[in-house]
Amino acid sequence: MNPLLTVLQRMGGRATTLLPFSLLLGLLFQDLAAAARPLLLPLVVILLMLALARMDWGRLSALLRRPGAALLLAILNLVAVPLVVWPVWQGLGLWPSLVTALCLSAMAPGIISAATTATFLRLDASLALLLSLFTNFLVPFTLPPLALWLLGFDLKIGLFDLSMRLATIVALALVGALVIRRWLGPRLVAAGPTLDGVSVVVLMVFAIPLMDGVVARAITEPVKLAGFITGSFAGMLLCNLVMVAATWPFLDRRSALTVGYCSGGRHNALLMAVLPATADPDIFLFIAAVQFPIYIIPALLQPLYRRLLPR
Repeated sequence: MNPLLTVLQRMGGRATTLLPFSLLLGLLFQDLAAAARPLLLPLVVILLMLALARMDWGRLSALLRRPGAALLLAILNLVAVPLVVWPVWQGLGLWPSLVTALCLSAMAPGIISAATTATFLRLDASLALLLSLFTNFLVPFTLPPLALWLLGFDLKIGLFDLSMRLATIVALALVGALVIRRWLGPRLVAAGPTLDGVSVVVLMVFAIPLMDGVVARAITEPVKLAGFITGSFAGMLLCNLVMVAATWPFLDRRSALTVGYCSGGRHNALLMAVLPATADPDIFLFIAAVQFPIYIIPALLQPLYRRLLPR
């Protein structure tokens, strides 16, 4: 077998172990992290393309034929979860900027990479993909009023611009996925572990630019950065728990855990594009800090998911 394919297949089987190390690369090579920032958008397209190529399209079609449940779950993620977690953070007496950042994070849409990591965790990747897409399309309608009501932020989100940007990402990824599926044909199942390995490589590269500037803040404000990282872990786990608890009585176990996982992983980078210039700089520190749980929590939750979701 080709040594490269062997390495990729092994990487695909150790995804949750390898992903946290990608953060270390970004921290060690800050010049590389800064230079790699223009790669973020194309890497998002590639991640979604690989997720679509590996997707169970039969399951995805079944979900799309009855999209009402996924839409309801997306709305709960964007509206109900922030309303639940906001008083929790308010009542804990945390730094005001951390409370604001945690609440804004809970209002953000799901990350596109959730479908990729859901595959590694034995969750429902098709449902994760739909929730990510639906929340991203719906967030222009939910984030501005919630941010104004709860936090006093006037977010002027360009509905058309955001929708077109997401539609372009999805369209490019879909074309790429169709090309991959047509090229591999009946070999697609056998090539699955290799595609998983490629996804791991892309996720590792994706983490590098997200660490841009983190070392400088760690040197000047180590206590605050540590507090924000701790808060971001708590925020992700709380959002996850809220949605699992809300849906467990109504969904099968795999679906409820998938919904919770998607609620924990939020597209916080979107906030960088919509926050006003007068926003507290600490919110942007949180956006960097939250990358740590996004890349580490899958490794922490994997043993639990393996216990709850046997093959």
